[in-house]
Amino acid sequence: MTSVNFMDPDEPNFIWKGRNALLDMDCIIESELPEISANKRYETYTVIGRSGELHETFDDYESYDYGIEDITIPRERLSDIKLWLSGRSRLITHNDADKYRDCICTMSKPIEFENEWGVFYTFSVTFRSQPFRKKVRDVPKSFAKGSLTFFDPGQEVAKPYFEIQSTGGNITIKIGKRSLTVQNALAAIVTVDCENGKVMQEGLPLFTKGEWPFIYPGKNILTVSGAVTSGQMWNRSVWL
Repeated sequence: MTSVNFMDPDEPNFIWKGRNALLDMDCIIESELPEISANKRYETYTVIGRSGELHETFDDYESYDYGIEDITIPRERLSDIKLWLSGRSRLITHNDADKYRDCICTMSKPIEFENEWGVFYTFSVTFRSQPFRKKVRDVPKSFAKGSLTFFDPGQEVAKPYFEIQSTGGNITIKIGKRSLTVQNALAAIVTVDCENGKVMQEGLPLFTKGEWPFIYPGKNILTVSGAVTSGQMWNRSVWL
């Protein structure tokens, strides 16, 4: 796997499935890669007798297409490229190398390869991206029972992930006004996945009550109480 450290910020390039397009797959990209941000999703309503429109949002964002154009490859790499540019993975681009997009490759249309004099192929590729970018390396924060003040550098609400060492019993996690209680945990590691709404221990789900904790951009306070000795929290910070 090629490190993102081998991407020049001034040279169009990307990493897909852990492979560097230029160094690992012999891709030459002639066009600069775009910078795209997700749009907030709005529902639009019209009311008879009232001019204009009404707009409603639940503060969620739409997925979008991320296109990379003017890619040239040697003729003999065509089969490798077809296999590589498929499925789902993390997309890391040269102009934002410390973050990744969660994408599906060529979801909306097939890739067309043009034969150039029997020596090269040129093509463009489209990635269907989830709305947010996330850190390539998300370093966890360690905590014990009590309070921890921390800062989130992201641009939107993040949904954290926890690994907690339980002593057996109930555990309560609180960030801001949102509080979640994990019920009847055993004396073992408990994982709390706020993004996917799952609490697991030894492969089995645990019952909870309350609200899933969110992290807001800027200063936050985490409070942990109950049957806890220590734990780690991954912010899962997000950027548009």
